[in-house]
Amino acid sequence: MNSRNHRATPYRKADTMTQLKISRRSALAGSLSALLFGVPKAARAEVLGRLRAGGHVIYFRHAATTWSGVDRVEWPRARQRLLSEEGIRQSEIIGAAFRDLQIPVGEVLASPFARCRDMAEIAFGRVEERMALIGLLSDEAGRDERAAFLRSLLADRPTDGTNRVVVAHRSNIERVAGARLAEGEAVILNPDGQGAFDVGQTLMPDEWGALAV
Repeated sequence: MNSRNHRATPYRKADTMTQLKISRRSALAGSLSALLFGVPKAARAEVLGRLRAGGHVIYFRHAATTWSGVDRVEWPRARQRLLSEEGIRQSEIIGAAFRDLQIPVGEVLASPFARCRDMAEIAFGRVEERMALIGLLSDEAGRDERAAFLRSLLADRPTDGTNRVVVAHRSNIERVAGARLAEGEAVILNPDGQGAFDVGQTLMPDEWGALAV
């Protein structure tokens, strides 16, 4: 997969001003509702067990931001959409849930926009930027190539017993997988390692903890 890697600017909290409707259902999703609090404990345990086994891609739309609209990656940090206090809280909740639930995480990839880098850094403590994950609405040039990059990324199954985390934008995943995610929401994808993937469960930030309930 061809994309340029960039070193992430370390997240500094002081710098930040401070549904899914698709036709395909994977075995991972089963008969689960998107609202995990209302489904049987056994079903939640199955999802958690699969995640603990690794081999999935977990795509997050960046957490809640201070404003809505389209910005550009070349803008200075202060002009970009940044995580709000709620977005910081969401990121911390997600990171704590992954640690408490012992969900193994390998690669953590993010769009170079500050809100995506910051969410990844807060939740997982590390991040690798990918220019190819820039939102499709942010730059018209290379949209098809960026969509193709994400499609190949979602179909590439991690084989080391971990899950790949991607933090980016709604426009990318909506085009590639039909998922229209809210801020902070994630969708679990099950790659087959042969160029395709199934779309599974979606979870809001506060729903991760319900996997263990």
